Amino acid sequence: MTYRPSGWRPSQRQIVAGIVLVILIATLLPSRTDVRRPFAFCLTCDFRWLADALLNVALFLPLGLAAGWRAKSPWKVALAGTVLSTAIELLQIGVPGRDPELRDILSNAAGAALGAALIYRPRAWLFPSERRAAWLVGIVSAGVCGVIVGTSLLLAPARPQEPIHVSRHESDAVVRYQAVADGIGLDQPAYYVRNMFAADPSGPVRIDVTRRATDWCLHFGAIERCHVGPTMGRGWSALLYPAAITHRWADELIDILWTAMLFLPLGFWTTRRSWAASMAAIIVLLASVPVVVGLVSTTLGEWAGAFAGAAAGFAIAEAVRRRYVPRVQTIQRARP
Repeated sequence: MTYRPSGWRPSQRQIVAGIVLVILIATLLPSRTDVRRPFAFCLTCDFRWLADALLNVALFLPLGLAAGWRAKSPWKVALAGTVLSTAIELLQIGVPGRDPELRDILSNAAGAALGAALIYRPRAWLFPSERRAAWLVGIVSAGVCGVIVGTSLLLAPARPQEPIHVSRHESDAVVRYQAVADGIGLDQPAYYVRNMFAADPSGPVRIDVTRRATDWCLHFGAIERCHVGPTMGRGWSALLYPAAITHRWADELIDILWTAMLFLPLGFWTTRRSWAASMAAIIVLLASVPVVVGLVSTTLGEWAGAFAGAAAGFAIAEAVRRRYVPRVQTIQRARP
């Protein structure tokens, strides 16, 4: 007797088709400009070329994961991703506002290949032994620590001696500066200080800025706002066009979601025996590491995002094991 999960489940083809549809919508819709650009062969010409390449890798990663499930060869999935990406870039030549580039083809193909490689041996990470799960939790914790350290390095001012730029957006102060990330093809952050000018009429204002060990303080008359600067959850701003996110609440929400995504894999490989060690790792990564590397202390929202991400990962793992482990065990018992 084999185990058959009850309820409707989408087939692999349906999942792949859905991902392809999302990719087509994301890459072929025209932007606000009517300019049609020719195909570009330069790989590092744009000011944020590395950020665009990493985003393109992430765009095709789910396709590689879905198409690579039970695939006989990950190379065929990589080839299919290359063909799809090439077709999209050629179609973009006629789409207003799009940038057809060789770099996009290469990074998209790399994303599909990476996804196929990760899913090629799924049992190794979907159903790890207790010992292997502990190793995976350790690897994920080290990876999150690396992301936090990288956030501190990339979002640091490229020229610390130069003053930061403070502008006004309605009643908020907006802090910008040239970050180290900007010099290597990534983007640079922006920080909204809420209601800094709530009681002040429109017109020119004077802001004094002082630098502390891990943050800046803004002074406007009797108003002082500190803790301005990058937190561990602001690492996304090196990638995701922070200048285009103008709403003052959106950046904080993305901070929380970014933190949740970082800690979701840790929760996925946390077992019932190792949950205490995983919780301790989360606390150390949120409370100690950011301060040591010079980031602003972790916000309450980022704390909530980290634990929510870990809890979601643990719940997903439990659901996967309940659904598939009985079937795997039945198949193993049926073998001679």
